[in-house]
Amino acid sequence: DLSARVTGTDIQTEDEIGALSRAFNRMTEQLNNQRNGLIDANRQLDERRQFTEAVLAGVSAGVIGLDNKGNIHLHNRSASDLLNLKLQEHVGLPLSVVVPAMEELMTRTELNSKGIIIHGEIKQFTPTGQNTLVVSIAAEQIDQEIIGYVVTFDDVTELLSAQRKAAWADVARRIAHEIKNPLTPIQLSAERLGRKYSGEIISDKEIFQSCTDTIIRQVKGIGKMVDEFSSFARMPQPQLKPIDLTEICSQIGSLEKTRFPEIEYDLNIPKGEVRLYGDRQQIGQVLTNLLKNAAESIDSRFSEDTDSQTGGRIRLDMEVSKESVKIYITDNGAGFPPELLDRITEPYVTTRQKGTGLGLAIAKKIMEDHNGDLILVNNEGTGAKAIMMFNKSDFQS
Repeated sequence: DLSARVTGTDIQTEDEIGALSRAFNRMTEQLNNQRNGLIDANRQLDERRQFTEAVLAGVSAGVIGLDNKGNIHLHNRSASDLLNLKLQEHVGLPLSVVVPAMEELMTRTELNSKGIIIHGEIKQFTPTGQNTLVVSIAAEQIDQEIIGYVVTFDDVTELLSAQRKAAWADVARRIAHEIKNPLTPIQLSAERLGRKYSGEIISDKEIFQSCTDTIIRQVKGIGKMVDEFSSFARMPQPQLKPIDLTEICSQIGSLEKTRFPEIEYDLNIPKGEVRLYGDRQQIGQVLTNLLKNAAESIDSRFSEDTDSQTGGRIRLDMEVSKESVKIYITDNGAGFPPELLDRITEPYVTTRQKGTGLGLAIAKKIMEDHNGDLILVNNEGTGAKAIMMFNKSDFQS
């Protein structure tokens, strides 16, 4: 009890008892003040700790605290989410072991004697593809002695993708403008040559006819590519109206069955209406493109794998919940190259020799305009899966 004090006449005396009593009172008062100061300091430290944890939990960037040996001792939830790791299970382990992609940056930071913040980019694989993280590592120093490191990082995959899409959209506009103008006169000239001189040419008549047909055919092919450029560069805004997803899936699925009769289609569409606000034509365009890609992937796989006895299969499933509607299109085709999986929806990224690389980019843009998302992943075995996600906010009330 630090409030105890010596009282009475003994404290007033000038002998040893009086001096001892006064010294005791000063001691207990000082101890009491110091204890109250420590309690107040601990309370302030605890409030600051809670504030820091609240800030770290609220930021979207990942933050990891390391000791002076580079071992993890602090992290926020965003760090675990961005790295797709349960960092609480790796406390006390070196960051370079837990996240090997950051080893080179950690080495540069440890060798840095000037206290400069080290920046860099790393690739992090996730179940849905490959993400790009921008990482900064700073050393904490007291009197030139390193007491720890702070690692901050953020996912810039979507930002980089948006920048590339914007750049490609500008390129597409320029290409469409420069190429489209001379196409019509070239085609008309070739057709006129064919009509006017096909009866007059005697020698090599077949070659003449073949050459004019080739010019007309190739001009039409270039025109189709230019139309795709224009379609990507100037995607029309969706005309949102109440639509029935089950009806659209049934119609598109039936058309694709007719177009690829050699492929086995399995349509698992719920009975009744699934209504949301959307653009019927654009949603149908996305479904058609994804089913067509699946069929072409199957054709690519089985044309190379001649020994396979398994036929091509495409499965369409619709999952309806209180929060979303998801359409799954699963095939047993060749799948996506793992190194392109994170960029497969970007313009002019394609796995086919004759592809323009705009189909999936347009499909992704349409889904984003509908406040949804398009996710492309490879199956564990063979083939790939495309997921069209519509959010609850898009449903008709």
